Amino acid sequence: MAGELMAHAASLINMGLHPSEIVIGYDKAAKKTIELLETLTVQKLENPRDHAELVRCVKSVVASKQAGLEEFLTGLIAEAAIFTMPTNVMKFNVDNVRI
Repeated sequence: MAGELMAHAASLINMGLHPSEIVIGYDKAAKKTIELLETLTVQKLENPRDHAELVRCVKSVVASKQAGLEEFLTGLIAEAAIFTMPTNVMKFNVDNVRI
């Protein structure tokens, strides 16, 4: 990835752009990327205590690590998460999640 960026930057320099202009361009692109990423959501968890909603949100994550077992595991994971979730779900500490 870094090699590709350097090659692209080298071609921009060969086209006559100054390195500072290239850096400004990359900085603008990075900021725009962050802005766009924050608007992209596939699913939003409205009620973390709703078992069906939690299963729907967790399923793709589990499927990426345990293909074929996501149907079985997501229900168990959702139950465990709901059972251990604090009263104020905003105080949930992800560091407490272990395998």
